Amino acid sequence: MGDARRYCPATMTASRTAASRPRKTASMDPATLALCRYAAAMSRGDDASAAAALVAARAAGAKRKAAEESALMLMLYAGYPGALEGLRVLNGAWPGRARRSREGTPASWRKRGQALCRRVYGPAYDKLIPAVTTLHPDLAAWMEEHGYGRVLGRPGLGVVARELITVAALGALGWERQLVSHVLGARRVGASDEAIEAALTAGAGAADTRARAIVERTRERARRLL
Repeated sequence: MGDARRYCPATMTASRTAASRPRKTASMDPATLALCRYAAAMSRGDDASAAAALVAARAAGAKRKAAEESALMLMLYAGYPGALEGLRVLNGAWPGRARRSREGTPASWRKRGQALCRRVYGPAYDKLIPAVTTLHPDLAAWMEEHGYGRVLGRPGLGVVARELITVAALGALGWERQLVSHVLGARRVGASDEAIEAALTAGAGAADTRARAIVERTRERARRLL
């Protein structure tokens, strides 16, 4: 994937680990692909494309809960505005009523978040946390407790689907370092190479010119590693 030194230590270690694994070839199911397209479109504020993707997800057999979780995940990539607008589009395209979940406590989020973050980053985890702590110690705590524990570790959507949706959203937005890390993380949690390719394509489909170039650069690097 080119010079890995451009990325954080987590990416460098993750890339070496991913490269040693046998290639996985199962394709992404249509429902998850549609949710990837929804998240990518909403990350860019494309309501019409997002609504069309939700219609496709519903037709493919996705549960509304999975669409709700996809919308809530947008908070991590497109902020509260993205999540709010994503839920508004969901309610218009797929009427229903979300239920309050039993989320647990901050201590349980932290425990769940650390476990999931370790699973996504593997041996790179021990370098990731100090690296983020150097940026800001509060951000490191929020990442594990809220990002991975409270949001990504919730029930209602599996870890593989969440990582693929994350790849699509980050690709649409053009966050290169994070995209590389989650491409590798998706592979680590069990996503196939074809599914990762499809998630990257979903992101590129919603991206602007700059972000699309980042997706294609990441795609070429991933093909050499995965």
